Amino acid sequence: MFAHRDGQNRLKLLMNDMVIEEQLCQMRCSYCLTEDFNLLMQVPDARLRLTTDRRADWHEILDAYHRHVDSPVMRLSGGEFFWLKGSTEFVAECSEKYEVVQVITNGAFLTPHRLQALAELGNVQLCLSLDGHTLEMNGHRLPPKQHRLFDVIMRHLDHAVELGIPIEIQSVITDLNATGQAEFAAFLAERYGRGVMLYFFPVRGETRTTHAPPLGDHFAPLLERYDELSAVLPPRAFVEHIGNQLRTGVRTLRCYATATTVQLFGQGDVSCCPYAWLKPMGNIKENPDLIPEQFGNHQHYDMFMQPRPRFPYCKSCTGPIDVVNLYLFGGITEEEIARCAPYAGPRALERLRELKSAFAPVFEPAHRGREET
Repeated sequence: MFAHRDGQNRLKLLMNDMVIEEQLCQMRCSYCLTEDFNLLMQVPDARLRLTTDRRADWHEILDAYHRHVDSPVMRLSGGEFFWLKGSTEFVAECSEKYEVVQVITNGAFLTPHRLQALAELGNVQLCLSLDGHTLEMNGHRLPPKQHRLFDVIMRHLDHAVELGIPIEIQSVITDLNATGQAEFAAFLAERYGRGVMLYFFPVRGETRTTHAPPLGDHFAPLLERYDELSAVLPPRAFVEHIGNQLRTGVRTLRCYATATTVQLFGQGDVSCCPYAWLKPMGNIKENPDLIPEQFGNHQHYDMFMQPRPRFPYCKSCTGPIDVVNLYLFGGITEEEIARCAPYAGPRALERLRELKSAFAPVFEPAHRGREET
């Protein structure tokens, strides 16, 4: 496989994508891929899981991971991770092990005390799920009974930016907000300036049939205003990539997320892809050598790392990880990816260089073949 190893014989990857209690979220986003599993009434011991500090269990999994993998970036999510007891303390403990810890959150539990604690750590970032700057644009995230949360989330966003916490915003592009993303970016630029970066991904999976916008050039206004709004936007090539997918309905960009990331779950399961949660490759508690044995060897890697996406799910998938794909394929420069907060640190940039160098022999023959034809 492409990953090099460090002096301790650990795989040198970019990111540990750790998901904890993915079935526990208080939101009811109608496009969520885990909608069948995130209702409290369907999780037998949900209240025990919410009120019990399970950090010792999570650290046991992390220690098993670190024995075989070195990665400068940690992405931490749920469910809603900040709903769990001990979550803030766990982030603090992880911040000592990584150059950057980014927590994906819906923003509802970002209390002033929690935000202050996170800001003081200095290397913690937030990825906030928010589909627009108006309640209407968030219609698929916030059903009528949860409308009041919109003002709460916006207040928490204000406070996080004031404290200097780097923020990524993930906007799921639906039939309710596809045409309003330029206005959303303009709102963020005027309200916050730098410190916030707006990402996008189309609705995934089966919910595309009910929630996706009709195919169209929805990002034309955003791209026309790119220079004006660039302070709050990822590299232009990424925005163009999303715009192309909204126009055609099909992803064509090759994906190497599985070669740069390990998908780790809080109970010890390990998956190949951080976006398509297929049957896990195994459990790191049951098999401590799972990652070095299966990384690059399991059949899922062959399935995901095709020259063009083959799975129906992959053809509708994209996300912030595509700034990494675009960097690896030469679509964006190191200076551009360094504007993306999780990858701005020296360790992350060095790891990206190492990965790109390792992948070059794979990409160059294909590039030469295209030139010859």
